[in-house]
Amino acid sequence: MVSEYDVFYIIATKGELRINDIVDALNKPKNTYWRISKLVKVLEKKLFIQKKHVLKIIHTEKTSKLFNLISFCINNNMNYNLLFKENMLSFIEQAAKTEFFTIKEVKFHPQTFNNHIELLSKYGFLLIISRKPLKCKLLKHHFLFDLLKFFGKKSVFYKTHLHSFINSIKKEIKKYKKLSKLHYNLLENLTNKDELKFIYSSLNLEGNPLTLPETQKLILEDVLPEKQKLAHIQEVTNYKNTVNLMILNAKRKIKLSLPLILEYHKIAMSQIPGAGKIRKQNVIIKLNPKFKTTDQYLIRSKLDMLMKKYDQFESKKRTLEELTSFAAFFHNEFQRIHPFIDGNSRISRLLMLHIIRMHNIPLLDLPIGYFDLYLDLTKRSTKRNDKALKYLVEELILTNLKKINKQLKNS
Repeated sequence: MVSEYDVFYIIATKGELRINDIVDALNKPKNTYWRISKLVKVLEKKLFIQKKHVLKIIHTEKTSKLFNLISFCINNNMNYNLLFKENMLSFIEQAAKTEFFTIKEVKFHPQTFNNHIELLSKYGFLLIISRKPLKCKLLKHHFLFDLLKFFGKKSVFYKTHLHSFINSIKKEIKKYKKLSKLHYNLLENLTNKDELKFIYSSLNLEGNPLTLPETQKLILEDVLPEKQKLAHIQEVTNYKNTVNLMILNAKRKIKLSLPLILEYHKIAMSQIPGAGKIRKQNVIIKLNPKFKTTDQYLIRSKLDMLMKKYDQFESKKRTLEELTSFAAFFHNEFQRIHPFIDGNSRISRLLMLHIIRMHNIPLLDLPIGYFDLYLDLTKRSTKRNDKALKYLVEELILTNLKKINKQLKNS
C-alpha cells in the first residue's frame, strides 16, 4: 500500500508533479488515485508540500530531514515504511535505554518483539546476543538518533561499557565448524554475499557515493550506475579485486608481508597515482587533525617493526583473545603509520580481516550499526584505544558467526 512517505519522496525527487504523475511514477494502477489524493492532503496539512497548479515540496529543515531519512533507507536497501511505523519507533525508543535488553525491559507482545528484532538485526542495527533467553543489543547509529528525534521520540541511548564476547564466540565457533561441514557448498554463496556488503561498507566509510543497490548491480550483474562518476565505479571494482585476493590468500594461509600489503594497495587504489607505493610526503586527516600520522622518513622503519611483530605473532599457536587483541593492535598501528597517500583506512580493515580469516574465523561483514563506533575508535578518534577496538572486533566476530550459523542452520 502506498504511504505518505512514498508520495513525499516521489515529489521530492521528481519535482513539480500532478497526482496522475505520482500514480505513474509509483507504477500503481489508476484506482490508487483517490488514496494518493488523501495522502497529498495529509502532506499539505503537515506543511511538507504545497499544492497550486502542481505539487511541490516546501523546503524546510523538517522536510530536509525527512528526505535524508528516506534516502538513507533507500541507499541501504531498507524499508523506511516499516522503520517509520509508530510501533517500531516506540520499540526503538525503549530498546535504546538499556545496553542489553530482554522482553522484560522492552514490553511488547512476543510476536511483535520478535518481528522488530529480526528486522533491526537484518538491517544491521541490532545484535541478538542469545536466543534462550532472548537477549539483544540495539546499536548506536546516527540514523536511529535522527529517526527518533524526527518523530518526536526520546533519543536517549544507554551508556556503553566494555564487554568481552570471547566465551560466546567460542560457542559459535563450535557450531560453525559442525554446520560448515554439513553445508560446505553453501559457504561460498554466503561468503560472496558478505563480501559484497563489506565492499560497500568499507568504501561507504570513505565517502564513496554508490548505494548498496548500485554496488550489488555493479558486482553481481556488471550494470554500471548511470549517475555515478567513473572514478567512483572503478574504486568499487578495484576494491572488489583486492578483497577477492585477500579471501583467497587467507584461505591458503598466506601470511602478510610488506610486498603483499603493497600489492593489496596497488590493486585497490589503481585509479590514483601512487598506488602500491609508500608516500614521500607528510599527510594529515582533514576532518581530524588530532589523528597523528607517521612522519614520511619514519614510515619504513615503523612498517618493518610492525611486520616483525606480526611474524612473531604468527610464529606460534594463539588463543582467540590473543588473536582479537593483535588484530585490533595491527589495525590501529597500520592506520597511524598511514603509509600511503590515500586508501590507508580501507587497507587497514582489509589487513585486519586477513589476519582474522587466516585463523579460520569468517569475519567479513561490517554491519552499518557499528559504523559510528568503529569510526570513533579509529580515524575519528582523538585518543588511541586498542582495548576498546579489541572488544569491538570481538562483537563483530560474534555478529558474523551468529548470522552465518543461522543461515546454515536454516538452509
